[in-house]
Amino acid sequence: SSGINAEYGQCSVILKGLRGGCSMFNECQYKPKYVINCENDNDRKVVLIDKQHVSSSVITSMKDAKIREVSVPLTYKNWSAAQIIRSFLSESIPDTDVVSGFEIVGHIAHLNLKDFHEPYKFMIGQVILDKNASIKTVVNKLNTIHSKYRFFDMEVLAGEENFITTAMEHKIKFSMDFSKVYWNSKLGTEHRRVVDAIPVGATVLDMFCGIGPFALPLARKGCQVHANDLNPESYKWLVKNRDLNGIGTKLLTCYNMDGRDFVREFSGGQIQYVLMNLPASATEFLDVFVGLYSVEEVSKCPIKVFCYHFAHVDSPEESTLEAVKEVLGAEPENPFVHLVRKTAPKTWMTCIEFVVPQSVLRGENLAKRTKTE
Repeated sequence: SSGINAEYGQCSVILKGLRGGCSMFNECQYKPKYVINCENDNDRKVVLIDKQHVSSSVITSMKDAKIREVSVPLTYKNWSAAQIIRSFLSESIPDTDVVSGFEIVGHIAHLNLKDFHEPYKFMIGQVILDKNASIKTVVNKLNTIHSKYRFFDMEVLAGEENFITTAMEHKIKFSMDFSKVYWNSKLGTEHRRVVDAIPVGATVLDMFCGIGPFALPLARKGCQVHANDLNPESYKWLVKNRDLNGIGTKLLTCYNMDGRDFVREFSGGQIQYVLMNLPASATEFLDVFVGLYSVEEVSKCPIKVFCYHFAHVDSPEESTLEAVKEVLGAEPENPFVHLVRKTAPKTWMTCIEFVVPQSVLRGENLAKRTKTE
């Protein structure tokens, strides 16, 4: 490539003259660092240009800037990861499917490659590693998912095989073994939305808490949180994260048991909010509320539920509400469906908020079903 060698104080003049006229600034990794050091002369700088896209009249018009043209070699380090990956991918792969974005969890870069990336996956991993100084491990999520504990298997594409890492979300540290628990940095906004919706001092049951993205900030806020996860690894890191963040056991109690058994541990009046963050199957667990309380207990305190669900893109609100009604056997009270994010072209992750009807807690609908059957 070419460059304009200029005195340090003249760089702004040159940049102003070239602005909008040099496509290299949009292509090369030097953007937005248009100016580089001049070898063997600390008093001068080099402003990069692309002669093919800058007319000679532009350069001629800046003669008063005391400039001269020099050659500037561009190497691997000067190009972005996306540009390098594009250079070796098949031409049949569209630009929209070039790997340019990925999740970062501590020192781990988490990719979700498609089938057509398979022949190039290790080269892709190495480029990501080379181009990101903070990244030490590059992994790819595989299609297989652990059927019992609901975390994805993954393979190392480049770097260290070290899955112990720490992420920061809303000023809380989350340590984890990324290969054995579920964590998604893209859900940070949703975590904050729900935490903000629950008042200080409330009693909260988190049925499928993972390593605590809801439980920890709620406890720090001053809620009384009971957090449960069936995965022993999630439970282990939940406890560690509670201690890591200086959250006492009086505000956050941790459990490692089946979700339904966990809810049944609490008698009437003890539960105010229930979080059910297991979108693949959470609605199936709503049957735990049917007949949960005795007649004496049911009027003590209403239960508000936040239940996550994977819904079809054509009618996500309606299909989420129908899934809840089917299990409860009744209309939920004050339902509201929030669209969290698209997880696939035809799938929305939704969160339905509602109050469990007293008739459901008393088991009246269950009695009616039994008589009908």
